Amino acid sequence: VSEVVDIQLSVVNTGLDRLVMAYVIDMTRRKEAETALRQALEKEKELGELKSRFVSMASHQFRTPLAAILANAETLRVYRERMDAGQIDVRLDRIRKQVTHMKGIMEDVLDLARIQANQLQYEPVMGDLDGLCREVIEDFSHEEEYRTRIKYEGPEAPLLTEFDPRLMHHVISNLIHNALKYSGEEAPVYVQLGCSAGAITLSVKDQGIGIPEAELKHMFEPFYRASNVGAIAGTGLGLPITKHAIDAHGGTIEVESTPAVGTRFTITLPASS
Repeated sequence: VSEVVDIQLSVVNTGLDRLVMAYVIDMTRRKEAETALRQALEKEKELGELKSRFVSMASHQFRTPLAAILANAETLRVYRERMDAGQIDVRLDRIRKQVTHMKGIMEDVLDLARIQANQLQYEPVMGDLDGLCREVIEDFSHEEEYRTRIKYEGPEAPLLTEFDPRLMHHVISNLIHNALKYSGEEAPVYVQLGCSAGAITLSVKDQGIGIPEAELKHMFEPFYRASNVGAIAGTGLGLPITKHAIDAHGGTIEVESTPAVGTRFTITLPASS
């Protein structure tokens, strides 16, 4: 019997004899209500912490791009008549980049909201994972600061498997961008993709600032950022979304890191037969 009961005894004096009376009270519903209330309070506390982290993140991450947009727009308003086409294009491009940056933040927030509501869309199709890796790396190579830093090692033939292109694009892009961002300006980033024994392995390794050992367990929590990131911009949303994307694919993600030495993220996915 799994039900919880409370037994209370009382003695009744009838004058001639004493009777012992027992009351059996079913405590199951009370215990269930207490458990539900405790879980609701824990959930409310968690949501409160997420709200605080979001407000903190938003106040930091939106302030800089908005200031840049305002400064460039004001420059165009005041000095446009004295600028040539090239100078105007430079400032418009700066505005465009900042808007794209803010759009990316909002997309991450929306993805997190879908995850919290168990509405993250997983739409796998058969595709070439090696081709997707090369596509993401090529996108980074268009930015001068990243052009020669990514060292990719992939299979000789296309790696055909079933995956969600949108989610995996986020996973690969986020891990590579983090590796570039938290490394020195010329430090290489190593990306390896392979398949053996029915499993696909993708690893991204850098020689950057690393993550303190005590904080590794928190890296997949929303809005969490390591204590040693300093002034490096970030939202703390990329890795939690990455973790959920990998979970949706039935895979795993592991992280190894040493402060001031570097970090390696390793993803393992089941290969399609």
